[in-house]
Amino acid sequence: MAIRLHATPLAEQSEGEILRLSERYDAAVAGPESDENEILRLLTRQFSRRLDIPEYYRYTGLHVAGWYFARRTDSYEASLLLLHALVTDLIALEEREAGLHETTVEEGAERVRRLQAVLDHLGRSPVGPDRTMTSAELVRLADHDDVLARDLLVVTRCSGFRRSDKHDEHMFIRAVQACEIGFFLVRWTARRAAEALDHDRNEYVLHMMQLTWAAELLNVFFHALRTLTPELFMGFREATGNASAVQSLNYHLMELVVYGYDERKIETYDRFAHLTPINDPLLREFTSLRDAAARARNADVHKVFAASEAPLHIWRGRHYGFGRRYLPEMTGSGGTEGAGYLKRFVGKDGLKSGDRTDDVDRLLTQFAFC
Repeated sequence: MAIRLHATPLAEQSEGEILRLSERYDAAVAGPESDENEILRLLTRQFSRRLDIPEYYRYTGLHVAGWYFARRTDSYEASLLLLHALVTDLIALEEREAGLHETTVEEGAERVRRLQAVLDHLGRSPVGPDRTMTSAELVRLADHDDVLARDLLVVTRCSGFRRSDKHDEHMFIRAVQACEIGFFLVRWTARRAAEALDHDRNEYVLHMMQLTWAAELLNVFFHALRTLTPELFMGFREATGNASAVQSLNYHLMELVVYGYDERKIETYDRFAHLTPINDPLLREFTSLRDAAARARNADVHKVFAASEAPLHIWRGRHYGFGRRYLPEMTGSGGTEGAGYLKRFVGKDGLKSGDRTDDVDRLLTQFAFC
């Protein structure tokens, strides 16, 4: 089933086939707990007619990543390994299908080169309290863990299904998934840094280094995504429907943790039911990382935050540039004004946060999906 779903664009699936996938999901949910039913649930959940799944999450299949993270104890290391698996899988696909689609051989080779740069960036991530291990070593160790290797294979095979018949949609959907993991990583490291700020300065510095690295990852991935020309992007954009990243929980929660609550987004939160929990007063009570760093009396703390936040600011500018290049004078798929919407949120001055620091329920450190 996974092979068929990857090989056949969803736009070519008949209404009857989609309905059967939905029925397979319901049967797997109602059936006994087994490996087969677990895989069937992951494969078919996004096709369910019974569940009210936002279009963005039907498209991205982030429930599979959520399943993976729920089985891990260290979210940071788990993220690095998952990113490595997704990028490696994408590179293999690009090399296997070089020259068979609208993308020229030269464009494909450049895409692979930039994806290799993503792998290089992954390999330089600081891991462990003494920062003596890199994620490249984690990957080597993971090769000897059969359960972990299986879980990573499950994620790559049970996600990334194209809606169109365009090869380049593979690059787009994997880039979106990678950015979601990047948003989660920034949020996770920001919460850890804020918690460590008052009692362990070395731990604070470590998590800020990891945050910087995760923010830079978003920019490295955007560089690879630029191999998708506007013409290639428009070839499949209509097939993505209303699956807009403006619906991303991980993105909005990342900004809440780093900068505070953005009242300019209230209309967006109210428009999508799954975003309304962000208006929960409890979330507004948490201290943003920026405010926590500003309250510290050590000037080095301020400098570390500024250095870590800089690549996030760059990424927002590039995201706006992406909108201008790929959606000139067009509305966004989430009902926004497109590039104009992105431009409004490049700046993050004046956002509010509270005094709470303890996240005992892990509201702000869990991978978010619908």
